[in-house]
Amino acid sequence: MSEKILFITCDRVKDSYGITSGLYNSAKFVRDFLISKGKESKLISVVDSNQIDREVTSYNPDVIIIEAMWVPPAKFQELLQIPRHQNRRWIVRIHSKAPFLSNEGMAIRWIADYTRVNGVIEIAPNTKELCLQLKAAFPEGHFVYLPNVYFFDNFERGMKDENDTIIHVGCFGAVRPMKNTFQQALAALEFTEREGKKLHFHINATRIEQSGDNVLKNLRALFQNSYHELIEHYWYNHSEFLKVATTMDIGTQVSFSESFNIVTADFVTAEVPIVASDDIEWMPSFLKCSPTDHEKMVKRMRRAYHWKKLSTWLQMRSLKLYNYKAKLTWLVTI
Repeated sequence: MSEKILFITCDRVKDSYGITSGLYNSAKFVRDFLISKGKESKLISVVDSNQIDREVTSYNPDVIIIEAMWVPPAKFQELLQIPRHQNRRWIVRIHSKAPFLSNEGMAIRWIADYTRVNGVIEIAPNTKELCLQLKAAFPEGHFVYLPNVYFFDNFERGMKDENDTIIHVGCFGAVRPMKNTFQQALAALEFTEREGKKLHFHINATRIEQSGDNVLKNLRALFQNSYHELIEHYWYNHSEFLKVATTMDIGTQVSFSESFNIVTADFVTAEVPIVASDDIEWMPSFLKCSPTDHEKMVKRMRRAYHWKKLSTWLQMRSLKLYNYKAKLTWLVTI
């Protein structure tokens, strides 16, 4: 009989943008992939860690995968002392690289505490880089690499703007300082000025994190009284977002720190060229640049805009190759 796998996300806040976050989608993609391979898997969202015992007891899985670090080490210590949970495999997935992780005040202390729990808590970064870094920092810990898997959903295409005097640039995702949205807006402005066209710069404005309110204020000020426009979107579920992505001319995700980046993969699926950060390792170098290199960012936007067919072919090939390797990693690890 194959192992049962339970993915658990935290729905503690469940605020205006709901639970359709990148984190939730990431877990859903892996669950769907494992189910397609005949592995019994389930994804649930709980209010807090006090519900874990009830849900695990009810489903009776062999493997429990906690998505992100929201379970206090003391709760793990409590759970692993319950006899019915002692023979299960417990894994905590980390979805960020070190620079982003350092902005989470409790992250490193909790990782250190996880390694000291009386029982085995496996810590699973979604990049090989962070996995190696944490192994060196905490040699007593149990670390395993579990990458993102992207599951290609069916979706409806949106209606593209037929006005060829406007260029639509999509820079979606949560507004955070490390997302580098303001720098990308400046590059997009220069790119469209060189093209002699008007910029519509699209962002998600209803999900603000880690002092991102200052970024949003500056973006609004940048476009205030401008010929160009800032277009603010609410937070979409995945199928809605794919539809919106198809209406863009190009996308940008030139962040300071990224691991996988679902927004980029969604643009690839939507067959819209996207310029990405050097940190998104699976993207082709043809469309990548440093988040601090303004001139190169502008050039990459022009390349994506004028070489659409080549760009979309290269980025799809790169995503499929990455995905093939990621799926193999899950099948041999879980």
